[in-house]
Amino acid sequence: MSEQESLLMEGWRRQLAQEYRHLCWLYRVQLTTPLFEISEGQGRAGSWSSGLDTLSLASWLIREHSWDVVLEVLKHEMSHQYVAHMGRGDELPHGPAFQEACDRLGVHPEFRSAQGAIPRLLSKEEQRSGGMLARVEKLFALAQSANVHEASLAMEKANAILRRYNLERLDRQTPSEYDYLIIKPGGKRIVAHQRLIAAILKDFFYVNVVIARQYEALSGETLRVIELTGAKENLAVAEHVYHFLRHRLEYLWREYRKSTGALGKEKNSYWLGVLNGFREKLAGQERQVMHTSGNDTASSLICAADPGLIRYYRGRYPRLRTVQHAGPRVHGDIYQAGQREGKQLVIHKGVGAEAHTGNLGLLLGEG
Repeated sequence: MSEQESLLMEGWRRQLAQEYRHLCWLYRVQLTTPLFEISEGQGRAGSWSSGLDTLSLASWLIREHSWDVVLEVLKHEMSHQYVAHMGRGDELPHGPAFQEACDRLGVHPEFRSAQGAIPRLLSKEEQRSGGMLARVEKLFALAQSANVHEASLAMEKANAILRRYNLERLDRQTPSEYDYLIIKPGGKRIVAHQRLIAAILKDFFYVNVVIARQYEALSGETLRVIELTGAKENLAVAEHVYHFLRHRLEYLWREYRKSTGALGKEKNSYWLGVLNGFREKLAGQERQVMHTSGNDTASSLICAADPGLIRYYRGRYPRLRTVQHAGPRVHGDIYQAGQREGKQLVIHKGVGAEAHTGNLGLLLGEG
């Protein structure tokens, strides 16, 4: 093993020890910090040795998977340690005692069995979903129409379908699969326009949003990420909307700068204007739908009334705190120009010359 490889693995061990202590604090469990081992030849993703007091993770797991997956495997092995700590180590390896430990440590449901292939949220292998998502995707496709009225009407219909789906899901107490989805902007902080997109997703697209930190194993950096939680169908739509808005901001700014000669330092003001204009448009559409339907439940309150999501959210984030951020200073005229553009914005499948369906396409199937 080269010196560089040795230093990299030592960094992983330090990070795992730090994550371990944080998880014990987060879930209010008292466990003795074990010896951490990074195994090069280990076939299994992770293992716990009670006799040696050693928690081992495979190097391929850390190299090939994102850190949130590594943490789920870590929590899985911590659950084995917790079972031994409670004096129930003679029970079935993944039996009732282990499942109780997984509940205590917030282990993702797909990571609670004997590990074979590593599961992942909304993967291509996952069963395709149809119904509501199929209708929404068709309307997003129609929203590419050059006819402004037709495009706007298609987006309104898509939003109405989302709203009706989520209201009916709660009214009928339909069992839902909840999950998380991590968006990685790639920086050490979440900037103003990214926070505003996240707020739009939370208020109008039926997901909860947490700004978190995530370790990048290959670089050794810790970056900020946007973590969404919600019903799987809502996550697919929200991810599509996030990437649509991100690409659309770039496209609109290029066009605006070409036509006006605006300065680079004014870009943020324009972007915030676009997003706030779009937010106002969504709020106006929602008020109209609430008026015509006779149901005055705002989109943001639907998540707050979802008992399944509340349980999932609290299990994943038992110690959340809210932090207020001051709004950035903006160039007034540029902001207003963006705001006017945002009020005309329509979500659709294509963005300029490129399309990004995210997990929406994966859930629906391509072609």
